Amino acid sequence: MKNFYFFCTLPRSGSTLLSSIINQSNQIKVSPNSVTIDILNFSILLKTKEKFLNFPYHKGIDLIISNIFNLYYFNLKVDNILDKAAWGFPDTLELLKQIFKKRKFIILTRPILECLASFIRAEKPKDVEKRCDNLMASDGMLGINLLSIQNLIKEKEDYLIITYNDLINDIQKEINKIFNFLNLKEEKFNLKNFNQYSMDNMYYNDNALRNKGSLHKLKTNLIERNNYFVEDYLPKSVIDKYGHITI
Repeated sequence: MKNFYFFCTLPRSGSTLLSSIINQSNQIKVSPNSVTIDILNFSILLKTKEKFLNFPYHKGIDLIISNIFNLYYFNLKVDNILDKAAWGFPDTLELLKQIFKKRKFIILTRPILECLASFIRAEKPKDVEKRCDNLMASDGMLGINLLSIQNLIKEKEDYLIITYNDLINDIQKEINKIFNFLNLKEEKFNLKNFNQYSMDNMYYNDNALRNKGSLHKLKTNLIERNNYFVEDYLPKSVIDKYGHITI
């Protein structure tokens, strides 16, 4: 049986970088954008279907739900998994509580406008404001993860917050904080000429994304902040609309 922890991040906040470094470890692996959350939600949805209601064998579905994480990560030869998804989203968090009596969350944040500008810089959409509204919608990539993090804090879950600035300034120090929080032994990591993110020899395929852009490609020879201003990519209307939002 593995130990499962949960990684809740704002997109474009350095999660791929952090994950690629941590995955050098033999103690723990960080998942990509996880489908375990979808498998869990689909399994719960089955209980509303006519076929199930006609013969409501809860024991079978509940057994599948309780084993989703162990089955999905069965092939990984590590004892600890940090699963990355919007686990703090209210309904999803309640499901998670049914599976794990004790939960630990790593939260990675970055100012909202910086996240939006990073998306626009990578994707180069024709309609910038429409894309930003899309991202910030309650079911958008930023909106759902923002709500997830806000709810974790509101519910006083057991969490550790890491910021993008601190991560870029001293990633080894921030990883030490994470390992201590998860009761793992500290390790020294290769921070130069490291590999692109992978897990079990699988890599991201950003060509499969609807909004094209190299969202997960890293500079693997140097960890540094990209020097640009949000005003270079976001119109004033977007800055006025979302600039006040924090976690």
